Parts: sequence; C-alpha cells; structure tokens
Amino acid sequence: MIHRPAPRRRKARGFALIVSLILLALVMLLGLSGMRSVALESRMSAASHDRNLAFQGAETALREAEALAAAATPATFPSTGCSGGYCAEPAPADPARWADDSFNGWRAAAASVSDGTPTPEAIVERSGEGENWPACSQEIPRQPNCRTPRYRATSRSTDDGRAAVLLQSDIATQ
Repeated sequence: MIHRPAPRRRKARGFALIVSLILLALVMLLGLSGMRSVALESRMSAASHDRNLAFQGAETALREAEALAAAATPATFPSTGCSGGYCAEPAPADPARWADDSFNGWRAAAASVSDGTPTPEAIVERSGEGENWPACSQEIPRQPNCRTPRYRATSRSTDDGRAAVLLQSDIATQ
C-alpha cells in the first residue's frame, strides 16, 4: 500500500465570498429598481384612469350645457348673476366665473359617468351677439341672420385630491 501525503489545504482567502456578495447586491438593486418602476407605472395608470373619468364627466356636462344653450332665448338668462346654470353676460372687469373657486352658480349634470366620481357641473354664459360671416354688419341691406346670439358653455368635473377637467365651448345659435 502506497501512502500518499494528504493534499495541502489552501487557505481560504474570501474572494468567492466577496464576489457573491457583490452579485447579490447588484441583483437586489435590480429588484428594487423593478419594484419602483412597477409602483410608478401603477400610480401613472391610476392617475390616467382618474383623468379619463373626469374628462368623460366634464364632456357629458358640456353636451348638456350645449343643448341648454341651443334651446335658450335671451329671456332665459338673468339680467345679472346666475340662476339655474344660466349666467348673464359678464362685465369686462369681472373675473371669469369658471376660474373663481367661490362661484356657486354651477348646474349639476343630469348624467353621471360612474359611481364614485363627482357629479360634473356646467354653466351657460350669454356672450352677446356675433357676426355669422365676416363683415355681414356692413352689408346693405343687412341680412336678418347676420348677427345671432352667442353663448359660452363651461363644464367641470373636479373633486379634492382627484383629477380636475374644465371644458369650454362657444356656441352660435340661429
């Protein structure tokens, strides 16, 4: 029987341990980056969904306001202020009603987009009369349908902590 000397053991120097710890740290950073990306995409998706619902609500209210404006007559509008969603022609020095947070003359829309969303609101403002084609007021004789009433329909869908959408439409009636 041949007696062989036992192989010499090398001293562990810890190099493999250091490499594996570095790789573990890199994989952990990659995982954290992926988690942050997923969380950000989730928030962006929720905000986009919330904005879409608010836009749909404001659009619904705007269509209702446009229908009200199309059926309106000058007698429908109050001489000053607002009543039932109809507003008198604003004075040039007055701030825009739709930009004033304390304005409470909004008319709630009859239709709602979905449960959990705020009820959209709208107003119809009288804007005076306007020409239906360029320089029609200067024609002699003036055509009877040269100038017609103008209205501004404004709708909004907003709630604290959620997306806010404001839409406006200028309407000329015959």
